[in-house]
Amino acid sequence: MTDTHSHSRSIEAGTPTHDQHRPLDHPKLDQLPAGLADLPTIVALGPFDDPEPAEQLAAAFTVVRQVREAQLLLVGTGAQRGAVVRRAAANNVETDVHLIEDPSEQQWTDLLVAADFVVPSSTSDVTTLLDVLAVGRAVVIPEHPATVGLILPTSAGLVYRRGDVYGMAQAMLRLLTTPELRNGMATRARDAATRSRTETETKYRRMSSAHAARRFRIPRGSHEPN
Repeated sequence: MTDTHSHSRSIEAGTPTHDQHRPLDHPKLDQLPAGLADLPTIVALGPFDDPEPAEQLAAAFTVVRQVREAQLLLVGTGAQRGAVVRRAAANNVETDVHLIEDPSEQQWTDLLVAADFVVPSSTSDVTTLLDVLAVGRAVVIPEHPATVGLILPTSAGLVYRRGDVYGMAQAMLRLLTTPELRNGMATRARDAATRSRTETETKYRRMSSAHAARRFRIPRGSHEPN
């Protein structure tokens, strides 16, 4: 595996091989990391520390590649990244798996923008999910109370049961093969992120105001100095 984010296939720049329904803000080829072709792109976010989700991701991507040409970008660190690559190699799809270990903040954002959709880590917190939604990308995530509440009310992504490889693969294929659905979810993702952050800021301001009021309240029975 090369140090450049590895196992990448070499395709000359030219007419895009992907369909014509990419998001309008999808970067041009020269804006993507070196060596990445203009293929349908799934970005999976680390950390990749849990063996079971890593195996599930590799198995689901293998199912996807049996139906649709695509590439998988593993963004982040974790001991189980190698398991994804080994599983992909066993199924002859390792040339479509790329490792991007430690992107800068701007590169991280650019990679999200380059994605057709994003698969957050099973351990991703709400803040990370909001960052993804704010970029305007649909997500494929496992069921979890902390994150599903952000996704399902506005349909900003698709949810699968933990451990359900087929369900995960079907969600990924549905977004890859249905650009209207994918782009609609991308728009709703931005709206969901904006709304959630506005609600959080409003709640924080109210809590701060209440705290300040309690701090400076004059107790009953006391007298202000003359």
